[in-house]
Amino acid sequence: MMLIKNDKTTAFKSWRLDPFEELQRVWGAITGDTSLGIPHIVGRASFVGGNVSGLEIKVVLHTEEEELVFKDGSDVYFIISANPQDGLEGIYMKLTNALRNAR
Repeated sequence: MMLIKNDKTTAFKSWRLDPFEELQRVWGAITGDTSLGIPHIVGRASFVGGNVSGLEIKVVLHTEEEELVFKDGSDVYFIISANPQDGLEGIYMKLTNALRNAR
């Protein structure tokens, strides 16, 4: 795992919770009717000492694939496309990468 330490990026170390619980909670919305758009997870991750200690996510549909990730204090806010074909593991990897590189 790469640890990035500076004022502009998170120093993501690990999860203090099970991110798959949150992803499974919204899986039905990710795999539901996508005729109106591409599913994206939208949310906030709270960090304490480089560890994700809180995670809130919802699913929204958007006409295009988009990604937006930014850091505000000890929180990281994100919008990440969630392709059902990637499965929970692929979406987890995309989320982890976004949290690791939040600016």
